[in-house]
Formats: sequence, structure tokens, C-alpha cells
Amino acid sequence: MEFEHVGNALCLELSNSVPNRSEDSGERDWLRSSNVAAEWAESLGLTMVRGASADDRAALKGLRESIFTVFTALADGSQPDDRELQSITEAHAEGLRRYGYTSLGDRIVRKWPQQWDSSALLAVFADSAITELTGQRLDRIRSCPSCEWLFFDTSRNRSRRWCSMQTCGGRDKALRHYRKQRS
Repeated sequence: MEFEHVGNALCLELSNSVPNRSEDSGERDWLRSSNVAAEWAESLGLTMVRGASADDRAALKGLRESIFTVFTALADGSQPDDRELQSITEAHAEGLRRYGYTSLGDRIVRKWPQQWDSSALLAVFADSAITELTGQRLDRIRSCPSCEWLFFDTSRNRSRRWCSMQTCGGRDKALRHYRKQRS
């Protein structure tokens, strides 16, 4: 299976693990089964232990929806929901409690496992969300008008509009061209 990564942050990749939210099709959900979830995590460089239970995937989906809700509000210029922020904060706190930090030479770094289970994935995605929410690039958060995927606009002139030109951008341009030719 091929997975597209356009979010420019791990937390947004989790949010985008539903290929097209407007389709509302559970069969396109990359967390729908333990094997697909493991393939998707591996495509992000997170070697996941196979066999994530339905409860584990439900917890990831819950965090995914909290991240989507909070970052979509920020992309729209609205106030994020406090309950959803609290959900992300709690997942982050649990990750800190379980994994914490370690010293690496002359610096301190997060201590992550070699093999990722669902609790470690929850922690790393929550950590990414908190890092982004408290970081300097929230003014660059965007939502694709076609599929609703979230991404950080890293273009120099801040003009990126779609999740990717290969999918939504190309489709939108082709549709506009078609309509222009018909009229």
C-alpha cells in the first residue's frame, strides 16, 4: 500500500491517516486494521509492533480526531476546543510519564523505544502536537480545500493551497480547465 505524507509534522500525518474525510469511508482509514496501521507507521519511519488491538487503534483514532479538530480550528482562524486540547495534553503527559528523557552525550533527548507499540505511537504523536502548538509556525497551518488534510505551508511565499499538486491540486486545476473550456 502506498501512503502519501504531506503534513510536515508527525501529528498532522496522524490527522491525515484518513485519506479523504469528505468520503466518510472507513475502508480508506489507514488505522482500520492492525496490519495497515503497522504499514502506515513504518512509512513514517516508526517500526511498529504488529498486532495493535482494536482498543489500541481506537485510542489512536481518538487522538487523531482531537488533533484534527484543534489544528483545523487554527487553520480556520478560530479558537480550538478546550476539551480536544485537554485530550492531546493528557496523551502527551502519559507519554512523558512512560518514556521521559535520557541523556545523550552532552544533551538531553526524548527516550523513545526501538519498536513502536500503540502507546508509544500515542506519545510521539501527542509530543509532536504539543511541539507544534507551542512552536513558531502555527500561522502556516493550512487545510486542503479538497480533502481536508492538514499541512504546514513551507513554501517561501506562503502560497501553498492544496495538500499536494499530484492529487488535489492537479484535480482542482483540471476541473477549472474543463469548466473554462465548456463555458
